[in-house]
Amino acid sequence: MSDDPIVTIDELLLSGNDEEVIIMGGADGEPACTFPRGYLKRQALYVCKTCYEVTGKRAGVCYECSLQCHCDHEVVELYTKRHFRCDCGNSNFKGASECKLWEEKDDVNVENKYDQTFDGVFCVCSRPYPDPDAEEEFEMFQCGICEDWFHTHHLGLPPDFLPNDDYEELTCLNCIKRLPLLWLLYYSLMHSQEKESCVELDEEPSSKKPRRDSDICPPEYPSSNSNGEICRMPQVLANCGVDTATPSPATLQKLVVRGFSFPSPIFWPKNWRTSALCACESCRNMLKTLDIEFILDPEDSIAHYMQVGKQRVQEIQSERESAISAALSELPHSAAINIARGITKLESAIAEFLLREREKGHVITEEEVKAFCDELKKDPI
Repeated sequence: MSDDPIVTIDELLLSGNDEEVIIMGGADGEPACTFPRGYLKRQALYVCKTCYEVTGKRAGVCYECSLQCHCDHEVVELYTKRHFRCDCGNSNFKGASECKLWEEKDDVNVENKYDQTFDGVFCVCSRPYPDPDAEEEFEMFQCGICEDWFHTHHLGLPPDFLPNDDYEELTCLNCIKRLPLLWLLYYSLMHSQEKESCVELDEEPSSKKPRRDSDICPPEYPSSNSNGEICRMPQVLANCGVDTATPSPATLQKLVVRGFSFPSPIFWPKNWRTSALCACESCRNMLKTLDIEFILDPEDSIAHYMQVGKQRVQEIQSERESAISAALSELPHSAAINIARGITKLESAIAEFLLREREKGHVITEEEVKAFCDELKKDPI
C-alpha cells in the first residue's frame, strides 16, 4: 500500500459542478473560516475522521477549514446543515488539531446539533457513504427535517421506487411518525392539486352544470385570527376530513396519497413550503412548539441554498472567462485559439478523471494524480 498522503477531490480543481454549487451556496467573500459569521442558516459541512478517532467527539468544520486545517486528514462530506457554527479548533478537537484560520473560538458551540452523520454514518442502516462493504451503491436522499441521509429501500419503499420529476425535498419516515401534522399538510396539498387537475379537465361550462352538494366547498382560506391574518389550517383539516391537527393514527391511516398511507416518507413537490404551509401567528407558534419553525423560512431550504450557489458559480465563471479573454486578446490570433482549445481540453480531462476516481471512493492518492499528469504529458495539449 502506498504511503502517499491522501488528497480529497475537493482539494483539486473544481469545475462548476454540483459540489462547487454546494460550497458556494454558503460562501461569503474571501475564503475564510465561517465561525465569525455565527450560526449560518445553511452551509457545507465536513467531518474529520482522523481527528474524531483521536477525540471521540462529534464535530463539524466548514469548507475552508476542511482544506486548510485538515488537508492531510480523512474528511467526510456531510453536504449541508442548517444553523451550524464551525467547530474547527474548539474543545471538540482538543489534542487533535488547531484551527489555522480563526484561533479565537468558543470552547463549545452550544446551539450546534449533532446526529449520527457526524460519526460518518448515514440512514437507518448506519453505514458510511460510500460503503466499502456494499456490492452496489444505492442513491441516497437527505431529509429536510432531520438532515440525515437515507436509501429508499430503507425507507420502506419499493426497491424500484423513484420520486416524481417535481420532487424537491424528502421528509423521512421517522420524522413523519414524529410530526404527523406534515402528513395532513401533504394530503391536503395533493388533494388540492388533484382537484385543480379535475377542474382543468372538465370542459363543460359551469353555467350549464347542475349544482351538487359536493360542489359546495369551504373557501380556500376560510378563517381569520384576531390579527386579521388568514389561516390555512381550517381548509387543510376540511380537505383531510378531520377536526383536529392531531388525529389518531387510525384516522391518519385512512388518508392515502398516491397509494401510500400513514406513516410513509414524503417526497414533497417543488415549492411545497409556500404551497402547503401557513405562516399566520397561530401556525407559526404551532410549528415552533414542534421545533420545525425553520420550514417557514424560504432561505432555509436546500433548493434556495443551491440556487444561491448556482448564481455565485455563474458569477465566478463569468469573471474567469473575462480574465481569460482579456489575456488571450493580448496574443496573436492563432496562439489565442490554440491556448483556448488547450484550456477546454484540460478542463474536460480533469473532469473525466475526477468522475472516474470518485466512482471508486471520495478520496484519491497523490500517486494517482501524478499518474494522471503523466498521461496528459503523453497526449500533449
